[in-house]
Amino acid sequence: MTLDLRGKYIFSFLLLAFVAILTADIYLEYALEDWLESQLVAELRRHANVGRVLVETREKALTMEDLDILAHRIGQDPDLRVTLIAADGQVLGDSQREGKDLRAMENHAQRPEFLAALRDGFGQGKHYSATLSQYMLYVAVPFHHPQGLSGVVRVAMVMEGLHSAKGHLRLAIVVAGLIAIMTSVSLSGFVAHWATRSQRHLIAGARNMAQSIHAPRIEVNANDALAGLAGFLNLLAKEKSETLVQLSEQRVQMDTVLQSMSEGLIALDGERCITLMNRSVLELLYLPQAAIGQTVTACLPPQAVAGLGLDRDPLPMQPFSAEFDLDGPTTRRVLGVVTPLYEQTGHVIVLRDVTEKRRLDLIRRDFVANVSHELRTPVSVIQANAQTLLDGALNDQRYSRVLIDAMERNASRLGRIISDLLDLSRLEADQFFMERHPLLLLPIVQEVVELVRVEANRKQIVVQVAVASDAPIQADAEALRRILTNLLDNAVKYIPNQSQIIVRTRTYQGRLRLEVVDNGPGIAPPHRDRLFERFYRVDSGRSRKMGGTGLGLAIVKHLAEKMGETVGMEAVEPQGSLFWVTLSHPPA
Repeated sequence: MTLDLRGKYIFSFLLLAFVAILTADIYLEYALEDWLESQLVAELRRHANVGRVLVETREKALTMEDLDILAHRIGQDPDLRVTLIAADGQVLGDSQREGKDLRAMENHAQRPEFLAALRDGFGQGKHYSATLSQYMLYVAVPFHHPQGLSGVVRVAMVMEGLHSAKGHLRLAIVVAGLIAIMTSVSLSGFVAHWATRSQRHLIAGARNMAQSIHAPRIEVNANDALAGLAGFLNLLAKEKSETLVQLSEQRVQMDTVLQSMSEGLIALDGERCITLMNRSVLELLYLPQAAIGQTVTACLPPQAVAGLGLDRDPLPMQPFSAEFDLDGPTTRRVLGVVTPLYEQTGHVIVLRDVTEKRRLDLIRRDFVANVSHELRTPVSVIQANAQTLLDGALNDQRYSRVLIDAMERNASRLGRIISDLLDLSRLEADQFFMERHPLLLLPIVQEVVELVRVEANRKQIVVQVAVASDAPIQADAEALRRILTNLLDNAVKYIPNQSQIIVRTRTYQGRLRLEVVDNGPGIAPPHRDRLFERFYRVDSGRSRKMGGTGLGLAIVKHLAEKMGETVGMEAVEPQGSLFWVTLSHPPA
């Protein structure tokens, strides 16, 4: 049977009344039982204390007959039973037993209330009495007679009275509950009709709005929570079309985000069919169009399927990743991550082109290896020569001079390497301070040319300067000196004797370039793309012999980038090399 709103209200009222009455009955029953029992225990304890006082105030020695008489005197109330028990458990007197029956009573040494009274000074308990064949409530207190007699005064009461009181209480609560239920039945219909009037009006209006977008608005004639709900339902009709527009915009926005991701994204259902594929996947895998609805093994290249293990059955339910190579115009290294969908069957595949990252990893490993090699060589020479001197060569003036000269050269080389490494580290960590100012280029070029003039003259190399005297630039003077010094120093070192170097400026593609051109043997094409890497050398043996650190061009590149400029190298026909750096004009 399905209840309407009013029926549910009536049923709820009755159910609440029943639960409340039942809860009150249970609580009051236990509460009253505890209260009655505590009152009875207190009353019995007062009687026991009276008995103890009567025993302890007797001056003469007490016989068993005296104690039995005393027990009958204390237990004159027919609802009470008083028992005097010796410390060894023997019953000395009982208000409801005498003579042979008294002497025939069993030893009470193991009664819990007796043991508790001797141990703690007070004991109580509830258990079945074999003597009276009834459940009793017991209270016991110890006594100590001046003549040396010790024992326990125990007072008991039949629990039938407590159970009777509980029955009367339960009957009273049931009667009160029936009256409350009858009252609830009488009032619940009226209350339910009055309380659901606004709700029934609200439900009818909401039903009309759900069935038709042209339904009239719900009239609001109150100022309560239901009136607020009616207002929100009225807004629902007005905002329905706006919500649809927002959902459409969000869908477009989500699609835009997915299509703008640099990583390729593929979503698969439980059958491994493609449900989503963004633009980056198409570009990465050279696919003509999104293969929605097709199986992933049929659409992805075999290298991707094999590399990611997409042909396994079943696919793991934990995220996993793998790298593989993809053929194409250029071979690319791709990292794929496969993740199960959350609370759905299927997987998501994310593809990322890590070709450049792996190339940088290779450069990093080469750098570590080169640093180790470059530092090991001069350190080994210094260590070996120092050991030779300590072993006795110090006394040979001519030979020791040779060893010390070698140590000085390698120490200088080691110092240059460390200095260049520190400069490079500062540049990469953005800790190299630069301040660009308008300045003239020619004085800086002439200053640097003079620094290399001695070595150039020794090799009979002609250095020409073709820079205008009024060429203004915007640069950091010290950084520009270091750039030009490295370029000229390399040119003087590596070109043959009697060669020529030209330092010139020219405009190239709208930018001013400072160029260092030589007519030496040039640099083979395979080496040109890596010239500005740290420790990279075209001829490593010849470079070390000439004292180079392999860091000069790397420093040149970082200094130029720090100033916002670029550097590069080009071949010169018929032979030679051209190293250039762009320069900025001062702001107008």
